[in-house]
Amino acid sequence: HRPAESPTSRLHAMAGFSQTVRTLFSGVEDENHLGPSIPVRTTTRVDVELMPQDIDSKDIANRLRKRQRKSKSVFVRMWDGEDDVHGPDVSDCDTSDEASGTGASSSEDGSSDTSSGEPGPCIGRKCSKQAAVFARMVKRRLPILDWAPRINCESLQADLLAGLTVCVMVIPQSMSYANVAGLPYVYGMYSACVPTLVYALFGESRQLAVGPVAMVSLILRAGLIGKLSFEDCPQAYNGDEPKVGGADQNVLCTDAYISLACAVAFMIGVINLLACVFKLSFLVSFLGHPVISGFSTGSAIIIGCSQLKYFLGVKLPSTDNIVELICALAEQIRDVKPAPLILGTIFLSFLAITKRISKKNRRFRMLGPIGPLLTCMAGTLLVWAWPALREDYGVAHVGHVPGGGIPISLGSLKREVTWEHFQAIQVTTFSVALIGYMESIAISKNLASQHGYPINAGQELLALGAANIVGSCFSCYPVTGSFSRSAVANTTGAQTQLAGVITALGMLLVLLFLTPLFYYLPMFALAAIVINSVTSLIAYDVAAELWRVKKWDFVLWFVAFLGTLFIGPLQGIGIAVLLSLVVIIYEAVRPQLTILWRVPGTSIFRSIDQETEGQFIPNVFIVRLGASMYFANASHVKDALLRYLDDLAEVDTTEYLVLELAGVLNIDATAAGVLQEIVEDFRSRGIRTAFAMVTRRAMRTMHKSNLVSFLGESWFFPTVNDAVRGCLTHQAAARQGLAVMDMDINTDAPNPHFNFISTEPEVGVSNDLFHQFTTVSIGLPRPIADLMPLLMEAFAAGDCRVVGAQADNVQHTYHLVGRGGQKLMRKDLEPLRVRLLELVGQICRGDHRPDSGDELDFGSQPEHPAAGAAAQDTAQSVAEALAAERLKIAQATQRAQDLEVKLRLLGGTLETAAA
Repeated sequence: HRPAESPTSRLHAMAGFSQTVRTLFSGVEDENHLGPSIPVRTTTRVDVELMPQDIDSKDIANRLRKRQRKSKSVFVRMWDGEDDVHGPDVSDCDTSDEASGTGASSSEDGSSDTSSGEPGPCIGRKCSKQAAVFARMVKRRLPILDWAPRINCESLQADLLAGLTVCVMVIPQSMSYANVAGLPYVYGMYSACVPTLVYALFGESRQLAVGPVAMVSLILRAGLIGKLSFEDCPQAYNGDEPKVGGADQNVLCTDAYISLACAVAFMIGVINLLACVFKLSFLVSFLGHPVISGFSTGSAIIIGCSQLKYFLGVKLPSTDNIVELICALAEQIRDVKPAPLILGTIFLSFLAITKRISKKNRRFRMLGPIGPLLTCMAGTLLVWAWPALREDYGVAHVGHVPGGGIPISLGSLKREVTWEHFQAIQVTTFSVALIGYMESIAISKNLASQHGYPINAGQELLALGAANIVGSCFSCYPVTGSFSRSAVANTTGAQTQLAGVITALGMLLVLLFLTPLFYYLPMFALAAIVINSVTSLIAYDVAAELWRVKKWDFVLWFVAFLGTLFIGPLQGIGIAVLLSLVVIIYEAVRPQLTILWRVPGTSIFRSIDQETEGQFIPNVFIVRLGASMYFANASHVKDALLRYLDDLAEVDTTEYLVLELAGVLNIDATAAGVLQEIVEDFRSRGIRTAFAMVTRRAMRTMHKSNLVSFLGESWFFPTVNDAVRGCLTHQAAARQGLAVMDMDINTDAPNPHFNFISTEPEVGVSNDLFHQFTTVSIGLPRPIADLMPLLMEAFAAGDCRVVGAQADNVQHTYHLVGRGGQKLMRKDLEPLRVRLLELVGQICRGDHRPDSGDELDFGSQPEHPAAGAAAQDTAQSVAEALAAERLKIAQATQRAQDLEVKLRLLGGTLETAAA
């Protein structure tokens, strides 16, 4: 190009020159210099050759396959019929000679050299390999071996600050949550100590704070109240009937209730460990976000209402039914005591203000975490210094809190908990395990993404399981990750799991020496802490967003919310799980069937919902299946296809059905049988079935079920375009009376009988293929020389700028932008398509060949005469370059012919000499 030319002129020149480049210099090895005198400098894409790759693609594929095998549970691998179900996982414990890069020592006859009694070097290498594998496994299962050596002065200071801050925060919270669970206050402190230490040893999250949480405490109380039998708690029964409906069993039989709570923690730990072994962490994915958000909102309201009795100074029933609480409150409204109400409101307002200030101003970020401790200290001093509050004004306080070490509960678990108890608490156990793990893994992954380190879901199951099992032996009830405390640990700069160790040690010191200070701690202060904590769980903003985005998700949220609020937390979990399963089953048994049509001027087939302009192939119906096929959805696929064909019968006779199976990862035996029924049924209706883009696993099942042999391998195609061409080939052969049954329609070789080339040009203009620009696709019935400069001139005259172009013999693609660098307006697409189709049609028919100065009007856009003159100069320069290159080719051809003659003469001479 000449330096004085504009970028548009250079683009015009290169667009016309690309055809010459592809034709003349396709064999040149130097892609940076496509000829002796024509250096290429342009931003248009010219595909010359695939550059050599510096990576081992096979090695990458093998690694990914190993990862896929590891991600499957044992049962899934057995169901898939994989051979290595019972063998070792090569990615973790490959001790073969090939894996270690060494070959076995063998003698000349091929037998192993084991004549000497000493172990060979290969055995030593195997032992060292096994030891290395075992060391990696231990390090992976004990993260403390990874983070402990990395502690330095900076991280130690950060973890010390974070650990002490969380410790200060968890002291009043753990006492409050233990009260929500129906347990003595000190058991919340036990649960904030031992499990936190165990998680620090096994957990991968560096900022996760494990301990008692409000939602788990609520579910535990709802599930255990009334579960003690007459033998466990005779005080709560009048004969065979409960005295008060079991509502006060935690008060009348505290020790039995505590043992049952520890048993739930033990069972949750076992469930988590089993889920880790069998890789069942994916199960929490079945709980949709809308239903979980609705359940959390309802639970938060129940927890908050249950704490109102400490604000009002009245006795309310220990129930999780919001209607009963409201009715009981209405009956005792006259007995409300003003002192705890006023003080509780002041304390709650203080906590809300400190939380808000700590979030908005980083200088006061410590005010939020220490706010609960400040309220507890102020309340304790107030009740201690003013005896009239507790004696005359009805302000309740905590009273005696046992101190000393943490009692071991393993013996009581063995003595008091029987198999009947485990059966009675199994629903509560699974509910708490599900909700607890879901909370913990959500927090862990969120924090890990912020700090850029990975989280293994299986390791989190192991860590939570170990924390609950060990905690159950030390008087702890179920624990999981806490939203609020983890956020505080993250805000205060926790860098390793050492922060959790410091929190646990701080709680141990509090239990040993500071429990007498909690004697005068007022109940309204603890209630204010609970209410302030659960307000963040009330997700009204999520409900509003769901209503705006998708009404059906809002309905799921609202149903889960109402079920939890008016029926109960356990029933609310059941409703949430049931709704999630209903949605999953509904979507699974009704896989998405996408109808495809062709983008004009291309071989691209897209959904009719994605592409606003397209063309259907006459007599060919193309459908894409969007999910794996199995026994539950196979019949729906068949019924849906039949309904579509019935609808099409009025406008087009379907002779061929093309099924794209790129999204069908797996097919079971039932689905394979249904596909064969589809083929047979449609064949009886005169409709042939072709399959395109079948995945390997699905193809393997089709081979085993004899579907491939029944249909014929020639009806399986690599792409949809190939399937359509094959169907049209079959149709043409059938209409001309050829032997279509024996004809191979799926071949890359040219068909000797038919040459399918469109007799008319096609032009497609789309705003849907790309987000950045408008795409113009042109399909030609035959190659047309120098077409691209004419099209470039037409685009310039229409005030369109070409930002990309690609062309071969009969296929042209252009990427356009209009004014301001944006896509063309939708109203301008059809005029542009009509004008281009008219131009290309005239050129193809030879009726009219526009001169380079002709002006083409697209819609109401302005004209550009200067662009025509520039294009004329560019076309002339390209023509001169083309003539010169043709002359060079002619000269090179003559030299090659001379060399060929000399080579033949030399060959004859050699033959004579040899004779």
